[in-house]
Amino acid sequence: MLRSGVLAAAAVPAVLSGGAALAADIEPDASSGREYNFNRGWLFGGLYTPGSEKPGFDESRFNPVTVPHTVTSLSWSGWNPSRWQNVFIYRKHFQRPSGSGSRVMLDFDGVMTSATVVLNGHVISTHQGGYLGWTAELTHHLQPGKNLVAVIVDDRWLPVPPSGSRLGPRGVDWLQPGGIYRDVRLRVVPQVFLSDVFARPVNVLSSGRSVSVAATLDAARAPGRVTVTAALMDGSRTIAAASAHPVIRSTGTHGVHVELRGIGSVGLWSPESPRLYSVRVTVRPHGGRAHTMTVRIGFREAVFRLDGFFLNGQRYKIFGLNRHQLFPYTGMAAPARLQRRDAEILRRDLNCNMVRCSHYPQSPHFLDACDELGMMVWQEPPGWAHVGNAAWQHLFLRDVRDMIIRDRNRPSVIMWATRLNETDGHAPLYGAARRLARRLDPSRPTTAAMATHSLADWSEDVFGFNDYR
Repeated sequence: MLRSGVLAAAAVPAVLSGGAALAADIEPDASSGREYNFNRGWLFGGLYTPGSEKPGFDESRFNPVTVPHTVTSLSWSGWNPSRWQNVFIYRKHFQRPSGSGSRVMLDFDGVMTSATVVLNGHVISTHQGGYLGWTAELTHHLQPGKNLVAVIVDDRWLPVPPSGSRLGPRGVDWLQPGGIYRDVRLRVVPQVFLSDVFARPVNVLSSGRSVSVAATLDAARAPGRVTVTAALMDGSRTIAAASAHPVIRSTGTHGVHVELRGIGSVGLWSPESPRLYSVRVTVRPHGGRAHTMTVRIGFREAVFRLDGFFLNGQRYKIFGLNRHQLFPYTGMAAPARLQRRDAEILRRDLNCNMVRCSHYPQSPHFLDACDELGMMVWQEPPGWAHVGNAAWQHLFLRDVRDMIIRDRNRPSVIMWATRLNETDGHAPLYGAARRLARRLDPSRPTTAAMATHSLADWSEDVFGFNDYR
C-alpha cells in the first residue's frame, strides 16, 4: 500500500519573465539542428477582438512579450480568477524557414486552456486542455517570406479536465491563469520523419538486458523501403546498434520496432546515482532525406510488491512531497531555471527521493531535472474530485495517452495515475484508462489517490489514498 503525500512543496519567489524585445524572426537552437526556439517575438493584444487573428489587423496597441507568459499580472497571493476568465489573442510574425520540400511543425508545450492556432488567416489547429502539448503543422498555409501566426487563447471555465464542475474556477485544488505558459518550438522536418521514439529497457537486472525501441514514422508520401537505425549511446560512445528495413506503402503514421541487444554492463539509475544514456534513432527513406531523433533513458527496475517498494532489486523507502507548478507573480508561466530550482529544493534541500505531480502533468523542464537529479516521479492526468460527461471523459483518456507518450522514456517516472485525484466509482472509465496505460507502456504500474480507504471499484495496480489524519 502506497500512501500519497499530503504536503505541497513551497514555490520559491520568482522574477516575472516578460517584456523582452520583439524578435523579427525565429532563433535557431543550435543543439537541435532544424529546431528553432519560438518563445521570443510574440505580441500580446489582451482581450480577443473578432478579426484580431487575421493579417492586416492593427496591432499597434499590442505589447511585445516573451513566452512563457500569463495573460494578466499576478501578485504574491490573492489571485482573482475573474481577471483571466476570458478570451485573449497572441500574434507573431516570422520568416518562412528555408528548406524546399520540408514540412514545418509548431510545437506547443502548454496553452491554458483552449487554443486556436491561425496561420495567415487560416485556422490550422485547435486544442483543449492546458497541461499537455500538441503539434500544429504549418506546411500547407505557409507563404514565401513573411508569415503571421496567431493564437486565440480561451481561458474561461470550460468543460475540459480538470474544469467543468458547477463550482466554478475556485472549485479545484489550484488556480489556472491563462496564456501561452510553456515553451513553443518550430521544427523543420523531411517528408518522412520520426514523430516519436519509445526506448524501453527490458530485463534491466539481467546480463541479457536489452532496449526495445518503438519508433513512429510520419509520412507525407509513401516512401517504399526505408532504413531505421537505432543506437544506444553513452555520450559519444556506441554501446549497441541495430536496424530494420520496413516497406512503407502509404502515407500517415507507421510503427517500426528495433531491439538493441548485447548491451553488457551498464550503470543503473537511482536517486543516489541517476545514470543516463541516450538512444539515437534515424530513418533514411530511399531517395529521401534522413531524420534523427534522440531520447534519454535510464536503466532501472522499480517494482511494488506486497512487502514494499523495490528499486533495482533492493527494498527502498520512499520519502516525498506533492508539487504544484504555481509560482508567485508568474503563475504557471515559470521558465526552465525556476522549474529546475523547484526540483533542486525537493531533492537537495528537503531530501526527497520522490515527487507526486499533483494533479496534472508538469513542465518538461521540471521532469528533465528529476531525471538528472535522481528524483522519482508519480505522474498523473489533470483532475480533482470531478468527472464530467462522455465528452469530458474522452478528453481525460486523451490526456492519459498524451501524458504517457510524452514521458514514458523518463527513468524518473515510476508510476502512472490512471484515476483522477479523489474520485470514486467510474469503474469502466478507469478500467479503460488502465488498459490504455498498459498498451502504451507495459513497464510501469498504475495508481491513483483515493479520498477514502476503500477498495470499491478499484481498477489500478498500486493502491494509494490521501491520509489527512
